[in-house]
Parts: sequence; structure tokens; C-alpha cells
Amino acid sequence: MLTGLLLSVMGCKSVSSDKEVSLASLREGFNNPPKEAKVRTWWHWLDGNVTREGITADLEAMQRVGIQEATLFNGGMGFPQGPVEYMSDEWLELLKHAASEAKRLGMELSFHNGPGWSSSGGPWMKPEEAMQTVTYSEQRVKGGRTVCVVLRKPSNRLNCYQDIAVLAFPTPKSGDRITQLDVKTLSNDRFRSHLMPVTTEVNDSAIIRMEDIQDLTAKMQPGGTLEWDAPEGDWTILRIGFTPTGRNNHPALAGGNGLECDKMSRKALDAFWAGGIQPIIDKLGPLVGSSLTGSLIDSYEVGCGNWTAGFENEFQARRHYDLTPYLPAMAGYFVESGEISERFLWDLRLTVGELPRTPTTISPNCATSTECAS
Repeated sequence: MLTGLLLSVMGCKSVSSDKEVSLASLREGFNNPPKEAKVRTWWHWLDGNVTREGITADLEAMQRVGIQEATLFNGGMGFPQGPVEYMSDEWLELLKHAASEAKRLGMELSFHNGPGWSSSGGPWMKPEEAMQTVTYSEQRVKGGRTVCVVLRKPSNRLNCYQDIAVLAFPTPKSGDRITQLDVKTLSNDRFRSHLMPVTTEVNDSAIIRMEDIQDLTAKMQPGGTLEWDAPEGDWTILRIGFTPTGRNNHPALAGGNGLECDKMSRKALDAFWAGGIQPIIDKLGPLVGSSLTGSLIDSYEVGCGNWTAGFENEFQARRHYDLTPYLPAMAGYFVESGEISERFLWDLRLTVGELPRTPTTISPNCATSTECAS
């Protein structure tokens, strides 16, 4: 009995001792936190108003109050323009000075991956490397004869446009179209997490049958001239292509404003890196990974692209069917049925979300009634 009491007392003493050690450790950690637990903050360089002296003064003030890391943003907020232009030799020197000062003070520095805080663009991006979106024009013709028309070039931006396909189909007798099309094709900034697919039966008079769609892409001449022996009836011809969305990074300062890179293109991402990240790495050298420890994307407010060069091949590799006959759905037409059209648009969004990831590990998906039945 006495032995048990002693053991019990000893056990209580041990628990009490451990608790005291734990509290002491917490108190010490709170008063003198390790680097990874210290405060981190935004650090704005606005409209090119920055100097070596100001950088040193800012960082020393941060260090005095216990800030461990400053994340650098270069923004244009409408203040009087300072002397430093983004990505100039002078700007790179100042960034190197900031990283050197951070190292001297035992601090860390990170930076937004591009000028502004949304999102990944700059003046070094070319129109063909920018975010892209599908555009189209449509013309109605009477069949039963040889049709010779000049297909209107779809609306485009920055004098940058590429054709995707020319498709013809019997003009639907009904004018019913797919609802919420701009959201379903990702051609609008209005991102939605709850899209409403067509659930009611679509009238036959609004449906285009795949067997009736004619691919006239090879028949269109440079300049848009199309000569085609059109069957009897009323026909709609779609000339479908893609063009930049025209979105820029923002709010960017002088020397930093330019086109947003195409998020689905490895080539475009490489171009963004070459113009916006690599110069920093080259300039800072051994400071990268030492005091310069990271880069981030703070905000995404530049909408979405829904096409990129070679998208049709990427779609084929992932979804295992040719998207060409379904393209009228991107203009709001029902192809085969409401359900099939919605499935295609789902596959479109899924593929946009996957790129530029490799397709080798992507499981097959089905969109057509034939595939789903097999």
C-alpha cells in the first residue's frame, strides 16, 4: 500500500515536472521564437519610388521589431512616378541590394512572380504567348449549288489570330441555344462552381446531328475564300479560331505592364520565366536560396483562357475523342443532344484545368453516347 502511494506521488511529481518544462519551453519559444515562427509581411515598392537608403532603412526597421521575411510587391498605384523602371538594370541592382541586406540582417526575402499582384505577365510577353480564347464568325448560305463566299475573319485582338476549323451544318430551325455559355466555355471572368447543365429534353429542331456536320477546313483558301458544293437546304458555316484574351497583369508599374502568359502552354510559361524570373536569378546568383527564399502568386484576377496552340491534340490525348465536330457547342449550338453538348463542355473545362500537365497518367473519359455505352 505504501509502495503504491509512493509510486502515485512520484508519478504526479513526474507529470508536474513535465508540465513545468513544457510551459517553460512554450514561454521561451514565445519570447524568442525560431525563424520559421516569426512574423512575415508584405513590402511594397510603389511606382518606382525606391532607393538603396530606403531599402536598408525599411529592412532594419523590420528586423528590429522581429519580422523575419518581407515579400516584395512591385505595384503601380497612381503615385508620382519614381526614377526606377521595373526589370531595368537599376531595379535589378536594388533587388540585389535588398537581398544582400536581408542576408546581413539574418532575414529572408521573397517576391511576387511578376509586377502587380495579379498575376503572371509582363511587357516581354508576345501576343501569341498570351492567354487565348476561341472566337468565331458565322454565315448562312443556300445550298443546292456551288457556294463561293469569303468567310469573315472572326473578331480578334492585337492583330493575332489563328484558324482552328471551318464547319458547316444544316441551320437549326429553332433558335434555342445552350444557356450560361460564357461560363461553360470559360470565356468570361464569372467563375462559377455550380453550373446548371441542360436537364430538359432539347427540341429536335434545335439539334445539329454529327452526321450532318461537314468539315470544310481544307477547302478554305488563304484570305478566307471558300468554294463548296453545298447540298440542298439552308446551311450555317462557322469559321472558328483563337485570339488573345487581351488581359494584362495589374496593377503594374512602369516597365512592368504587359500581356498575361498563356497558362496552358509550356512555351508561353518558359517565355514568362525567361523574361520575368531568370533575370532575377542571374542577377542575385548565390543569394537565391540563401536570403532570397521564395516567390509567390498572390492573387488571380485575369479571367481564363479556353484554347492554346495544339489544344485539339491535348484534348484527344486526354479525352480520347476528336473535339472538332463538337466545336459548334462553343458557339451555343446543341450537338447531338443537350446531354452530349454538356458533356463535351465539361471535358473542355476539364482539359483546360489539366494543362500543361502531361496526359500520360490521365484516365480515359467519355463524352459521347457511343463511348459511354461501350
